[in-house]
Amino acid sequence: MEYTAFEKVPAKAQTYSFFDQVIFWFSTTSLPAAWLYGAYMAGWKGVMASLLLIIGINALSLIPWAFLGQMAQQTGGSMMALARPAFGIKGSIVPSIFYLIFGMGWAVINAFLGSIALSFIFAQWLKWPSYASPHNTWYMIGYLAIFAILNGIFGAIGHTWLKKLQWAATILFLLLGGYQTYVVIHTWGLSHLLAWKPATTLTFGTGFGPWQFVFPMTFAFLFDLMVAFNWTWEFIGDFSRFAKTKKAGSWGPFWGALIAQIWWFFVGAIAVAYLALSSGGKYMPLLADPSSATVAAGLGWLAALIILFATVTADAGNIYGSGLSISNMFPKLKLSLRSLLVIVSFLVFPLSILPLVFSNLLDFSLFFLDFMGALVIPLWTLMLVDYFLVKKGKYSDDMFLKQGGKYWFTRGWNIPAVVTLFLGTGVYWLFAYVLPYSVRNITTATIPTIIFVTVVYLLWSKRK
Repeated sequence: MEYTAFEKVPAKAQTYSFFDQVIFWFSTTSLPAAWLYGAYMAGWKGVMASLLLIIGINALSLIPWAFLGQMAQQTGGSMMALARPAFGIKGSIVPSIFYLIFGMGWAVINAFLGSIALSFIFAQWLKWPSYASPHNTWYMIGYLAIFAILNGIFGAIGHTWLKKLQWAATILFLLLGGYQTYVVIHTWGLSHLLAWKPATTLTFGTGFGPWQFVFPMTFAFLFDLMVAFNWTWEFIGDFSRFAKTKKAGSWGPFWGALIAQIWWFFVGAIAVAYLALSSGGKYMPLLADPSSATVAAGLGWLAALIILFATVTADAGNIYGSGLSISNMFPKLKLSLRSLLVIVSFLVFPLSILPLVFSNLLDFSLFFLDFMGALVIPLWTLMLVDYFLVKKGKYSDDMFLKQGGKYWFTRGWNIPAVVTLFLGTGVYWLFAYVLPYSVRNITTATIPTIIFVTVVYLLWSKRK
């Protein structure tokens, strides 16, 4: 049985063990986007300096994220059910919209990045046009169609079969991915890659159209991207509600995600260093994946198989979470959750074609991640504060009602929470794009947003 956003998972259905959760999240977070963002981090001050972000900030930002899993395991509710005690039964539609942006957005980005990786694999292997070549449009659409079909199959199989899929994928990653990493390091060498630093301070443009911003690659900027990257694994609670214990629901995801991301972030970092050293210093993060070395070693099938599994296992969770978001937004909808998952799976296909119209995918991906940070950071901060500080870790089963109960507030809306959420998003954008660039070069947008949301919501809740 698949439980909607209005259904509590009973104890007998909480079948995910601690190691199931570790494996689930290890597999889910092994994806092409991890290589890309590892390459971004190496662009700050080189590979060795990037380890501060890859290990330190990565681990630090995953701790509060893990507590979202604890909330879900203790209540048996999905992430959208957990939004109702804070925002109200009707007010939870606001975080549902944010949540849908996270889930569908990442599914689209993952499918597109996976298609780019496949295009370079088949360009080396079978001499087909790559993403960087002219006349590549129909090939890219073909790769995206492959992911649409696979997403449709695996996105709708439900949490029980997803657990089995993630176990199979993890075995693949450990065996084939481990061998691929060995091939990469053996081919490229390691000592000179670790010593690589960019020759100049790198800059990146974010935004599009009239909203174009150029930032130097700084620690503060990458800090924001790291928190946004980790906190937009939004569906942690949707699977932690199936965990057997509090430890399984929180620290299982933490260790699975941390180990996988350290691995693949680092691979992306050394990949961009290799590309820079072998191309006269040119910095090319979009090409920073281990596929080229794998294909050069005569293992094109291995590289393609890893990309397929890495993309589909990540998208399956995003599709699952997106289906739950829609079920929360439309409580009178008669479709089953499984039907919603099929619909979402195939919606990803036309949406994933949209990045083809952008001339600079790097600009698009950075702006997208920063945009999601402005939504996800105040959202999860407020929900953590509401559960652990305001309501002292006690939510009643009224959170599963569609009307009435203690979380009805004012006609279904908890106005202080909704207002604080939008104000928090405004604070993030203030520090990110309104204040002079020199401010963001030394100050993260994340920390002021967390402090603002925590203080304002606590004061408002105490007064009420």
